[in-house]
Amino acid sequence: MFGRNESTPLESSIKMVEKLLKDWNLDPDKLKDKKKNLWYLTQGSASFHIELFKNDKGKNHGVVDCIEVGGMIMKLPEDNILPLYRKLLELNSTSVGIYFAVRGNLVMILSTRECEGMDENELKIMVDELRFFADYWDDILMKEFGGTK
Repeated sequence: MFGRNESTPLESSIKMVEKLLKDWNLDPDKLKDKKKNLWYLTQGSASFHIELFKNDKGKNHGVVDCIEVGGMIMKLPEDNILPLYRKLLELNSTSVGIYFAVRGNLVMILSTRECEGMDENELKIMVDELRFFADYWDDILMKEFGGTK
């Protein structure tokens, strides 16, 4: 059949991630977690990841393949939590395609979407935006609010 893609969104996404990393002269196998579809990278002072995973959207939508590009900004500081949260929410209101979140004791910057319909250019934009802003905001937010890596 014309133009029919027999691979799953997850398989296509794995190939796109590996191609992107190779285009950057990086070895995907050296960056990949051995047990998951998860690659660890750095940009300046920021560490970030690309992860492909299954997400159960409930009985009406089922399980879908998803991607997350995420960067660790800092550990939550002991003080100034409410001003930090306010700043993160204000930053979220001005961002396109990325958002700040708290996971456990970490401030993260994330970009997520379903893999279905994603193309190589969209993946590159997700990763480029995330790695730039993770490296940009980590130092600024740590200095302003006293967080650490």
